[in-house]
Amino acid sequence: MRKPAVFIALALLGAAAGALSYRHFAQPKVERATTIAPALSFSTLDGKTLALSSLRGRWVLINFWASWCAPCMDELPHLVAAQSNYGSLGLQIIGPALDEPAAVQPLLRRFQINYPVAANFSAGDAAMREFGNDRGALPFSVLIDPDGFVAERVLGGMSAEQLEQLLRRHLGRS
Repeated sequence: MRKPAVFIALALLGAAAGALSYRHFAQPKVERATTIAPALSFSTLDGKTLALSSLRGRWVLINFWASWCAPCMDELPHLVAAQSNYGSLGLQIIGPALDEPAAVQPLLRRFQINYPVAANFSAGDAAMREFGNDRGALPFSVLIDPDGFVAERVLGGMSAEQLEQLLRRHLGRS
């Protein structure tokens, strides 16, 4: 009689721990920083080289993602909308994918991505690590201010509302 009660209690305890850990890890981790952004360049899918230094004077949101990352797929429409809504206010989004070009190309059309995208797993991973993401977790976003300083880092997917808050918080200051 005691064994089923112990089993049920352990099962409930495990379910509660799982729910709490999901809530903790499902929320994006926002980190404010004031370090200078590394001098990086990205080779975009259209064959151009995009140097961060060429974007000085603009807000730059670098969103590291991959085609196999479900939270990344959820976030893509929000990024497309943000580029449309905030581009005239000085925002430039860049999307380095930790992926192969063949996996990314169909997504450009599917999501109507309106910002430069790169697709090179090793280059994207190295760039992401230079921005402080040693875990390799995706999605990972870095907001760089017009002076070239990292304003915020966000590890984890952002909802439309969270992305909007991030952009309003910073672009309202420029």
